[in-house]
Amino acid sequence: MSTTTLAHPAAPDTEPSEAPGGKLGAALALIACGAREGKTRACDRHSRMGITLIRIAASGALDALAATICGSDRNGTCSACKSKAEQILATHDEASR
Repeated sequence: MSTTTLAHPAAPDTEPSEAPGGKLGAALALIACGAREGKTRACDRHSRMGITLIRIAASGALDALAATICGSDRNGTCSACKSKAEQILATHDEASR
């Protein structure tokens, strides 16, 4: 059994201290967690989502992104998570330019 770990191609600049997905993943995770003045890091739950948030944002799937952030078992997503998803898409688009 191999223990070799392959790096994800979307995150070549990831450092051990950063969230999965590097700086962009950390920025998107902070938005998902609820960015506000003075808050510099996302919680552990949202930090682990870095690469997932990048992948979904790259597809432009607003509803899927909002559902991932919300993590709710109910149907649909809350308005706060939909707003966060919109911010994430805008941030991803800006970073992709």
